[in-house]
Amino acid sequence: MTIATKLPEHPPLFRTGEGAPPLVVTGQPNVGKSVIFQLLTGRYAMVSNYPGTTVMSTTGVMRLGGHPVTVYDTPGLNSLMVASEDEMVARALLLGPHAAVLQVADAKDLARALALTLELGEAACPLVLQLNMMDEARERRITIDVERLAQRLGIPVVPTIATQRWGIDRLRRALPQARVTSAVVRYPPVVAEALAQMEALVPAQLPARRARLLLWLAADEAVKAPL
Repeated sequence: MTIATKLPEHPPLFRTGEGAPPLVVTGQPNVGKSVIFQLLTGRYAMVSNYPGTTVMSTTGVMRLGGHPVTVYDTPGLNSLMVASEDEMVARALLLGPHAAVLQVADAKDLARALALTLELGEAACPLVLQLNMMDEARERRITIDVERLAQRLGIPVVPTIATQRWGIDRLRRALPQARVTSAVVRYPPVVAEALAQMEALVPAQLPARRARLLLWLAADEAVKAPL
């Protein structure tokens, strides 16, 4: 698998106001998602069960541009290839229609986070990448060229230290600019050919169609039913 980049061709897909899409907060476990959720939503939070599961969900409301936006705090997710009920619930939200995504990443483990970023790109998720724990990264002498990373991915990339509220205002301003990443994943010919053949058979309006087909090719039984 190789990665190529292209210049962004589309305007931001995340719109505030009436009919605005929800914002789904995702990322690997222990990257500060719940802290970010609390900082964004304040006291407007509700805890309940996801329908049909024992997984508890936290839903809140934040205001962007003077308008309310629903925010979902999801269980930790390493990949769209899920292994637990918690991860399956998180994936269902990410693969659903009309959602924008805030991916919270541990700045100390950028490579691992970017693997998920590319998967979210295959799901055509309008995305903002948040590099959290920047103070811990600096302590380990890790330097990240945030501007260059944003250019390579074609999405907003925002460094933060959530525990100090550093960068949170910048993050809020970046959310309406969520975009589908312009990074392109190129697969081996056998995978690319199979994917092209399947795409010709599946309705174009299926949400996250390409990501679902890739999961199907990877023998993910849970994702086959909606196809």
